[in-house]
Amino acid sequence: MAATKPFGLLALALLALTACSTSHQHSISAGAADYQHYPAGGGLYIATTFAPDGKLWRFVPEKQAVYVDYSSDFGKTFSAPVKVNSEAQKIKVSGENRPSIAIDDAGRIFVMYAAEGTQPSAVFTSVSTDNGRSFSAPTPVSDKAAEANTYQGQLAASPNGQVLAFWHDERDRLDWKQAGNAIYSTSSQNQAFKPVAQKLADTLCDCCRIAAAFDTDGQPVWLARFIYPGSIRDQGLIKGQKNWRVTFDDWSIEVCPEHGPALAISDTGRYHMVWFTQGNARQGIFYANSSDKGVQFSTPLPLGNAEKLPSHPDVIAQGQQVAVAWTEFDGSKTQLVVMQSPDGGQTWQAAKTIADSSAEADFPHLLHHQQTLYVSWNSKNEGYRLLAIR
Repeated sequence: MAATKPFGLLALALLALTACSTSHQHSISAGAADYQHYPAGGGLYIATTFAPDGKLWRFVPEKQAVYVDYSSDFGKTFSAPVKVNSEAQKIKVSGENRPSIAIDDAGRIFVMYAAEGTQPSAVFTSVSTDNGRSFSAPTPVSDKAAEANTYQGQLAASPNGQVLAFWHDERDRLDWKQAGNAIYSTSSQNQAFKPVAQKLADTLCDCCRIAAAFDTDGQPVWLARFIYPGSIRDQGLIKGQKNWRVTFDDWSIEVCPEHGPALAISDTGRYHMVWFTQGNARQGIFYANSSDKGVQFSTPLPLGNAEKLPSHPDVIAQGQQVAVAWTEFDGSKTQLVVMQSPDGGQTWQAAKTIADSSAEADFPHLLHHQQTLYVSWNSKNEGYRLLAIR
């Protein structure tokens, strides 16, 4: 086995050297105006999505409860929060073990989050059928939640109007000395999820979140960090019953990076991905695209200033317009950086810093409404911000 590459400051800041993180939510400071009406001051790790009518829906976990609210003015003000779980739970969310929210074609609002269940960690779901005024009692999404831990669940609204759920699942772990988890998935069926989950792939990096997008044929495509022979942790795509390796960074490491990738697929069928690595071939965060359904990707494009610890990139594609966002740290503040391409990722404008935070910040997430792209960003001191990309 190849020797592990020495870590720089970035790797030390981003790697978890023990088990997966299931830390509790951090409270936002009282200075964040749009969280003052939350019982425990709101939380750092949130999820957002636009509805077709332009409302921005926000899903906010606290330590014992999760809430949904919405904004009709692009994040300037929010409605009173609606509590999802009537009974207190031990909420377990982090930057990688994220909450999630999605809306189906009937306007039903689905939420997903991790909390302690029969097992130390379970992924729970709930749905609102009355435009967010109330939510169903949260239930585990996994059909084996009583037997195996589930975590890092995510939702994605499909072109056919369903909501897809997918997560890390430990039901197949027989040898705990052997690293690697399975991904399981299910889809919505009216007001709930189908009870039996489908296994998508094995040997995934235990603590890296999974990304998903929908191809032009309407089928889901997943991007995840796999564990390849030699404990190489590189990215692979999953579609249907097939999965294949798409990055060759040669990162041999025995611990989990806790740094999942992101994926977008444009309406022209071009795949766009961003990821983090500390491999022998390259180190940092990178972007690449594919015009042949992920068979081959362009030469990886490095993102950010390596001296400022670039991390946790996201990507979005709307027609020929592509944007990536990530964070950097200048020694005193976390900076939010964006970069845009007007031609499907062939050429790029200069990266720009569009915001910063003086304290702990969540990862950036890209959204679009009509023809405008936005960065959804939450930070401990400054609170929530929705920033249009101009």
